Amino acid sequence: MVARTVSTSLAALFILSGCSAISQKEAFDSVNQLTAEQGVNNLQWIKTAQEAQSVDESVRALLSKPLTQEDALRIMLINNRALQQSYENIGIAQSELVEAGLMRNPLLGYSIGRSNGASTSTISVEIAFLDLLWIPLRRELGGLALEEAILTVGDSVLRSARDAKKSYIDARVSEEKVALFGPILKSHEASLQLAVRQYTAGNLSKRDMLRIQESYERARIESIKLSRENAAAREALNKTLGLYGEQTYYTLSTESLKRTEPAVTESGLEKRAIANRLDMRSAMKSVDYAAAQAGYSEKTRFVDELELSLESEKTTGEKRFNTFGIKLPIPIFDFGQARVSKAQAIYNQSVHQLYERAVNIRSEVREGYAHLRYTYDIAHSYDEVIVQTNQQILEETQLMYNGMLDGIYELLEDQRRAGEAKMEALDARGEVQKAQADLEYTIGGKL
Repeated sequence: MVARTVSTSLAALFILSGCSAISQKEAFDSVNQLTAEQGVNNLQWIKTAQEAQSVDESVRALLSKPLTQEDALRIMLINNRALQQSYENIGIAQSELVEAGLMRNPLLGYSIGRSNGASTSTISVEIAFLDLLWIPLRRELGGLALEEAILTVGDSVLRSARDAKKSYIDARVSEEKVALFGPILKSHEASLQLAVRQYTAGNLSKRDMLRIQESYERARIESIKLSRENAAAREALNKTLGLYGEQTYYTLSTESLKRTEPAVTESGLEKRAIANRLDMRSAMKSVDYAAAQAGYSEKTRFVDELELSLESEKTTGEKRFNTFGIKLPIPIFDFGQARVSKAQAIYNQSVHQLYERAVNIRSEVREGYAHLRYTYDIAHSYDEVIVQTNQQILEETQLMYNGMLDGIYELLEDQRRAGEAKMEALDARGEVQKAQADLEYTIGGKL
């Protein structure tokens, strides 16, 4: 009889306390939707061996052809293990939300004693009944925590996408600079070979020959440095994309880096960033969570537990004796003031953090826009003036050389200057693209 009564009571409590919660898949789909609004989509959460194998096959297919920036971004989104780690925060928050909607398990007790040939057995059940009343509050907190986790993970995705773009640009620029410096190094080598022959023939002083030799050695060192920078840039890209082993033998696309003039003005960018940035929205959700937590602490400061107990005792030769009891804490020493004060302090802290985030975002927008504008102007000057001017100088020197008005050293030097101008222009175009990637993340969307 006692068992049937307890089972019925538990069933009723489970019906009262149980309610549906968002699934992990639905939460992850929300992340995908948030990032898709800012041009980053097709995320994949690897949770099984089959999914991991599918990702490996996709990565292999993308690496089988010259790697473009778009393909590099795609690989990062499905293969970057730091992102996969952050996705698990969604699983943790969703699990905590489910747990928040559950009552604590009842305590079942059983004891038996013997005295003077008689035995007494006692069965007891204790249920934290008041816990049922706090379930809506806990679920509200769990829901806010899950929303914050979704926004935080979404921001991590967008940050990683920006970093992948910049890593790809660095790898492309460094590789192309190595190629551009090849003719420059050969020009230095040709100058040295000619100088040695002229010195041997007595047509060049030792001092001038040594100067040319020193210039060649500096160029050779610069070539080594460029190769070192290229290796470092590729490894930075490999880490961002999560590549290792034979996967790192890919080739990069040879599509030229473009210098695109910014299509936006500074007006309205700050407001747009405040509205779109996921880390800003996450900070706002953190304030909501702290406010709800403070309310929960206030409501439970005096009585946060109330236990109902049912006990059935049976002694040999006697009728069963059933008792019903209630247990609740008496707020004599602890009135919950410390918990309430702590919750209020956490709330105030989160408000200040939100304000700080807003100020910093506005500053990042202004700085990012100025950086893009100035970087574009520099790149424009390199492309339209410096490169063109050096090319014209080289053409004039070629004419002078053909007319025997200039020597071979002047021609080789102007060839090197023209090549160096192209390298500087390439660097400047790369900086424009990286500045654009930074600003797009900063304002929370495409320019």
